[in-house]
Amino acid sequence: MDGRITAQPEPKQRGEKQRSTRQLLVKIPSVPCLYRHAVNGNYYGIKKIVGRRKELSLRTTDRKVAERKLKQWIAELQTVDIHAAKLSLVGLLQRFLACHGGRAPKTLATNRSLVKRFRKTWRHGLEMPVGEINPSHLNEWLSQHELRIKNTTYNRYASFLRQLFEIAVTDRRIADSPFNGVRTKWKRPQKPIRHVPTLGEFYRIVADIRAQPYNPAAEESADFVQFLGEAGVGQAEAASITKGDLDWERKVLWFRRHKTQAVFYVPMYNHLKPLLEKLEAKLGPGANAQTKLFKLKNAKKALAAACRRLNLRNFTQRNIRQGLIRRLWQSGVDYKLISKWQGHQDGGKLILDTYTEVFCSNDADYEAVQLAKIK
Repeated sequence: MDGRITAQPEPKQRGEKQRSTRQLLVKIPSVPCLYRHAVNGNYYGIKKIVGRRKELSLRTTDRKVAERKLKQWIAELQTVDIHAAKLSLVGLLQRFLACHGGRAPKTLATNRSLVKRFRKTWRHGLEMPVGEINPSHLNEWLSQHELRIKNTTYNRYASFLRQLFEIAVTDRRIADSPFNGVRTKWKRPQKPIRHVPTLGEFYRIVADIRAQPYNPAAEESADFVQFLGEAGVGQAEAASITKGDLDWERKVLWFRRHKTQAVFYVPMYNHLKPLLEKLEAKLGPGANAQTKLFKLKNAKKALAAACRRLNLRNFTQRNIRQGLIRRLWQSGVDYKLISKWQGHQDGGKLILDTYTEVFCSNDADYEAVQLAKIK
């Protein structure tokens, strides 16, 4: 709430010298810094901060309202560092990227994408002073995207705004974040529709990728997708596994979950061992413990092409991983153990709350077997 006195003085009468707005302001004796316009009755605040005169029209003729607004304005003046207050929105965006520069690569990419989207769709100019941004400006920006994005994405947009203006508050550029006045700060995420491939569909996909004669990376892409589905790990974990992570003595694979940095292991399932032996043999005698099993970082293009050729749903690499969870669940493995092998730290809650509903409703054959158990 900072601004110069903008009210215009009354037109001068014939033969009368015109007086400025400041000359028409009458000091209210009982309230420091409060003035009243002698002609139109509006109240104004005038206060000197660090040798600088600050003025504000309180935009009211009501004494009580004026006193309340004056008190709020003075509090903001004392909170904000006036030497650092002149910060534009473009400068704040640069500070945001600098402050979050140490995050994970995926988070950095998301932040850069959000800043790019904000720059492209903000309608009030990036040179706008941060102190002049109101909650209505942020509501307007969010409403531009609200209908086209999912609730989880909306929450990420809102979180971006919250983090952005927290920087300005922390640096004493503004007294209060305009995000506090945003109408909808969070939306309940919609329940995702998960499509998990059956065991037959999974191996059809692997065989189709491997059978592409004109793709020089067909064999490795097929091995990568097969590893996701047989080990039940994510793309990032599969891309980073090394020869040293294969513990043949204990018959386990060691991983560090990229999202949480938690260390976990996956058993060398009987169906997985032939692939592991093949991958290790391909490395050759010169490989050391740090040699990666895969040169690929992901196989999403090969996977998408195979699903298209086979006229299947567009399964993602995550869906392929979920196929192994489904396989273990339907084999009767305890959900807590499945959770442990997935690197989860919730004791199986995610498996119970998320995956089992999909597994029991997405497979007609499995559902029929369960119904047959009812006496």
